[in-house]
Amino acid sequence: MIGRDTRHLDNLSQPCSLNGFRPTLLDDLTRVGHKGDGGYVLNERSIRRTQYLMSFGINDDWSFELDFLQRKPDAKVVCFDYSVSKSVFRGNMLSALNEALSIKFALLVLSFNLSGARRKISELRYWARTYRRFSRFLSEKNVRFYDRGISNEQNGQFLTFAEAFRVVSSDAVPEDSVFVKMDIEQSEFRVIPDLLRFERYINGMAIEFHDLDILWTKFVEVAKQLQAKFEITHIHGNNYGGLIPNSEIPRVLEITFLKKSLIREQLVARENVSYPLPELDSPNNHREKDYRLSF
Repeated sequence: MIGRDTRHLDNLSQPCSLNGFRPTLLDDLTRVGHKGDGGYVLNERSIRRTQYLMSFGINDDWSFELDFLQRKPDAKVVCFDYSVSKSVFRGNMLSALNEALSIKFALLVLSFNLSGARRKISELRYWARTYRRFSRFLSEKNVRFYDRGISNEQNGQFLTFAEAFRVVSSDAVPEDSVFVKMDIEQSEFRVIPDLLRFERYINGMAIEFHDLDILWTKFVEVAKQLQAKFEITHIHGNNYGGLIPNSEIPRVLEITFLKKSLIREQLVARENVSYPLPELDSPNNHREKDYRLSF
C-alpha cells in the first residue's frame, strides 16, 4: 500500500457521477474467486482466450488466481506484489509463534485473560495457514511470483508495466491472449498509460480503482482512455472503502473491461438493470450492505 495521493484534492469540490460508466451487460458473466473480497466478475470469453494472466497485487488472497487457473488450466499465471513473499509470511508466522511462547502470553493465561490468549493463538494459526497456502500456490506448475510492485518507474521495488510484460513469456505473445487483474492501491493511475501501449495483447481487465474521493478527475480521464478500446461489462463498489462525501458513489470501484473487438453480438440497451447484480455480486465486507450504483 502506498500513501494517499493529495495532488487532486480539488476533486472534493467537483460533482461526481457514474454517467457514462453504465456497463454493457453481456450474457457470459461469471464470478472468479471468493464470494466477497478478492473475487471479481469477468466475461467467460476472456477466460477462454487467456493464455497469460498478469496479476498485480495479491496480498493474502489468491483465490482469484487459483479459480482462474481451475477454469483455464493451461494458462500461465504471473503475479507481482512487493508487499508479500514466502519470507514475509514465514516471518509473520514466527513472530506470532514467539508471541505465543512469550512470558506475556503466559501472563494472559494466568490472569484468565482468555480472550487475549485466543487472539494470539488465532493470529498464529492465521499466519501458519497463510504461509502453507502461499507455499502450495507457488508450487502450482503454471504459477510464477515476483516480489516486485508495478508503477510508472523502475527501481528496486517496482517494475514498469513494459518490464513486467517482458517477463510473461520468452515467446511472442499472441494478440488478445492476456488478462490483467490489478489491485495496487492507487498505483493503477500511474500504470494504465503504460498498459495502454500493450492493449493489442489484452483481452480484458479487472481493475480496482482506489481513493476516488481525491482522484475522481484522474479516474474519469483514465477510464475514458480505456473505453476507447475496451467496453465496461461490470462494475461493483467495494464497501470497505466508504462513499465519496456528498455522493452515493463508492471511494473504491471494481471495474471489468472487455476488448471491444471480442463483442460480436448486437448490444441491447438494458437501462433497467440495477447494480449490484444479486446472482454474481457479493459485499466485500459481509457485515455491511453492498452499495447500490446509480448511472
